[in-house]
Amino acid sequence: MDVLVSGASMAGLSAAYWFARLGHRVRVVERAEGLRPGGAPIDVRGKALGTAQRMGILGTIQAQKVSLIEPGPVLDGAGRQVATLDLRWFANETDEDVEITRDRLNRILLEAIPEGVEFRFKASIATLADGPQGVDVTFSDGGQGRYDLVVGADGLHSNVRKLAFGPEKDYVRHFGHYVALVDLPSDRDWQRAMLNVPGLTIAVRDAGDGPQAMMLAASPPIDYDWRDADAQRRLIAQFLSRVEAWQVPALRAAFADPAARGFYFDSVSQTHMPGWTRGKVAVIGDAGHCAALLSGMGTTLAMVSAELLATTWTAHGGDMAAASAAYHAQLRPYVDQCQAFAHAGAPIMVPPTQEALDRRNAQFRAYAAQFVPAA
Repeated sequence: MDVLVSGASMAGLSAAYWFARLGHRVRVVERAEGLRPGGAPIDVRGKALGTAQRMGILGTIQAQKVSLIEPGPVLDGAGRQVATLDLRWFANETDEDVEITRDRLNRILLEAIPEGVEFRFKASIATLADGPQGVDVTFSDGGQGRYDLVVGADGLHSNVRKLAFGPEKDYVRHFGHYVALVDLPSDRDWQRAMLNVPGLTIAVRDAGDGPQAMMLAASPPIDYDWRDADAQRRLIAQFLSRVEAWQVPALRAAFADPAARGFYFDSVSQTHMPGWTRGKVAVIGDAGHCAALLSGMGTTLAMVSAELLATTWTAHGGDMAAASAAYHAQLRPYVDQCQAFAHAGAPIMVPPTQEALDRRNAQFRAYAAQFVPAA
């Protein structure tokens, strides 16, 4: 049968692997020019470890994981160290969980995909018409096709979800924060640390592929065009204008550079849908059940949902109506669990008040005393 996957990141690449492995003809469309570089280090955790094992890539993921390093400094708004942080104190679901850079995992997934899968870059789905003989699709580059299943793996602002299920506002819930990422230039030494003021986190980290800056800012929803990079840079500058200490002026300049690699800005949001299938269309990953960056479970959900969709749909002979009940019964509890993790992550990463920040820093110092013996 013919399967169209929209999106070539973790969810889309995983879906392409599973549908092709199960004997289907697969085409992947991606509106970018290629695999998108950059992004925060991600976790392959819990159920995704089993998915990776069945894909035959767990060993490669483990070999390319981010090397664990010593706890990093936590700074106040004046740049003074007030605590230390080791994300291993909070992040792992199991002892086997693996952290890896997004670029490395994308390459591993791409190389695992069976031969014969067609990739069409700089293209997206323009229209969908779900009929008894399949889903008729037109593409932004003028192409057309008919498919037995269309899989939307195209992220938080999913085009497939909009076309098949309805507008974004019906499903995407702002989680109260915005996130920005950028790869930092190598012409200076960057201090690895995390600076906090109430409602704002600024961090520098090197996960093995070069230094990267991250900003997390508490904010109500902002009306802006999420495709407008210049508008995004202006918003980041406004958030960062609260702090002049430490490396923040240089980090502002890095975020403002239109030539910077790995630039990313978006809301921290979750996707909540009553169902992830409609007719012969399904949405997976952030398009269907984004857990939010603060959960640490987005990649895990992407990989797990791709495998489950492909195996249940195939087991029911390509009949999504028949497969849907089993698919939702197996996936829904895990999605609920993963999305709940974000509620615990927010107070740790972005304390909203000075009192909450002081309590968080005291907690960090207590953990450091417990896990890092005195010399």
